[in-house]
Amino acid sequence: MGVKMKKWLEAVKGMKGGAWLLVAAACAAALLLAPASSRSKAGMTEEEQRYSATLSRIAGAGEVRLSIAYASPASAFGVAARQPTGAVIVARGAGNVAVRLELLRAAEALLGLGPGEVEVFAMEEAP
Repeated sequence: MGVKMKKWLEAVKGMKGGAWLLVAAACAAALLLAPASSRSKAGMTEEEQRYSATLSRIAGAGEVRLSIAYASPASAFGVAARQPTGAVIVARGAGNVAVRLELLRAAEALLGLGPGEVEVFAMEEAP
């Protein structure tokens, strides 16, 4: 256990009454507010799966997989929201320029990203 963690635990042990309640509430809030970052069997987070499903509804897109990059993880208490810094889309229909542009525009809108922060690639054909 690190030195900082030991000092923090000692400080918490020295608290009385209401301070314990505050620490317990803060810990509970952190657990409830922290975004789930676990990846599914498909290798995508729940958020990426939701966005992929939305993007796959674009005419001609077909199967879509989205991967989102973030600047930094959320704070321990969920105060700082994770902000996307970029995204990569791999889609069956991305070989079509019109479909590629629609995917690009939709992803920028969904994620609040600007030009150059989203890349779209054609998915490899199934064997």
